[in-house]
Amino acid sequence: MGNRLKNKLKAYPKVYLIFQRIFYTIILYPRYKINTILKFVLKQLFICLPIKNNKIVITNFGGKGYGCNPKYIAEEILRQNLNYDIVWILKKELIGKVKVPSQIRIVEFGSIRHLYELATAKVWIDNERKFFYTPKRENQYYIQTWHGIAALKKIEKDIENQLSPCYITKAKNDSKMIDLLISNSRFHTELYRRTYWYDGEILEIGAPRCEILINDQDISRKVLSYFNIKGRQSILLYAPTFRANSDTAVYNVDFERLIKTLEKKYGGEWIILFRLHPDVSARADSLQYNSKILNATEYEDMNELLLASDILITDYSGCMFDFSIIKKPVFLFAPDIEAYFEERNFYFDIYSLPYPLAENNNQLQKVIEGYDKSRYLKGVDHFMKDIGIFDPKGSSSKVVKIINKVVDKNTRFSVDNKISDTSF
Repeated sequence: MGNRLKNKLKAYPKVYLIFQRIFYTIILYPRYKINTILKFVLKQLFICLPIKNNKIVITNFGGKGYGCNPKYIAEEILRQNLNYDIVWILKKELIGKVKVPSQIRIVEFGSIRHLYELATAKVWIDNERKFFYTPKRENQYYIQTWHGIAALKKIEKDIENQLSPCYITKAKNDSKMIDLLISNSRFHTELYRRTYWYDGEILEIGAPRCEILINDQDISRKVLSYFNIKGRQSILLYAPTFRANSDTAVYNVDFERLIKTLEKKYGGEWIILFRLHPDVSARADSLQYNSKILNATEYEDMNELLLASDILITDYSGCMFDFSIIKKPVFLFAPDIEAYFEERNFYFDIYSLPYPLAENNNQLQKVIEGYDKSRYLKGVDHFMKDIGIFDPKGSSSKVVKIINKVVDKNTRFSVDNKISDTSF
């Protein structure tokens, strides 16, 4: 319905409701059914087309931007100047807004073109469950990088009773399609075997996205420039995870008090970057910001923010483990810890983690004031060794090496144990 007609009808709620139902029944629903049937038919046609041996289709969080592990694998391919046709899948609303290297083709997520590219690609790369796809063909190769180097929150089969039957069916089917699952720690390898309904090849290497944390290529200056932050200002990144009900009220940090605490403890001037999880990123504009509290939700690459930041505050997000690679302070602010534990449960005793924990703003001030660097570093080192985090150095090139072998051999590929990495 046109906006003008819609606004007029809203003055008559009962009439507006009737027109909504008519519009859905006569126009929207038939259009949806036709589109669904068309895509189903085209899927069957597309898988009859030849596979293009040098084509790689990459999807990041179901089309939500250009980042995480897939980004660094793609950029390693570009760095090596290899002859691959890289296709990056983006949500329609992000096309033209997200910066992607010009050598990479962009295709709209969920489109007919998306189906065509998947059906004719040699390699698929994803970092979360793949729920939009064409039937995987015998000579195609699916690399699943996942999106965490460790996990605090219980996932997949470990919370099967909380997952919908539809999700479980799709997740199991996704696992059947995967040819290679990338694990960034011994902890994650065990987790995959136990909870992912997966018994295929696992490549144990560091997270490609974490390479920049140990190999700074002027990324920090890029972040400072983006937010117009002066070099003498220090940065605290606040990056909480999402809640099932998309509630943002739980992010109730007293930022003014926090800034004063940081200035007293560490000196200098502090800027706070506030970044929401992708699942609640649409709520970012509803939050309040000022010259010292900046909206970082739309910044594409989380790990670039981590690299540029001096301190991280999160709650239950796995970004705490990424940040631990560079040994900078992590503080946990978890005002709803009891409710969240009931909802998701944890793999670790959150109180025994090396990260100082606060459940309210008073406690947050105290844990920052009482931060002991020496004690913290010992705790982080012990924890990282305990879960077996793999060194991320060279991890992207190791994945590209496997892609090259898959393409050259034009067959399925078994991981060479020599490629598996070692822990820090």
